Amino acid sequence: MAFVYCDKIGGEKISPEKPMRIADFWICKQMLNLPKGSIKKLIGRELNWNDEPVELKEE
Repeated sequence: MAFVYCDKIGGEKISPEKPMRIADFWICKQMLNLPKGSIKKLIGRELNWNDEPVELKEE
């Protein structure tokens, strides 16, 4: 599936793999920027830098 997460400055991202946090960055092979507010619409709550990535699953 895909993972959604936030970077240190509040940018919302989505990636097909679970990113790893190294120092002040998330590391992953592929990611796309999402418009602000997208994560809340997808998972029903906001994320920030301190939160772990959330996996999106099919219903």
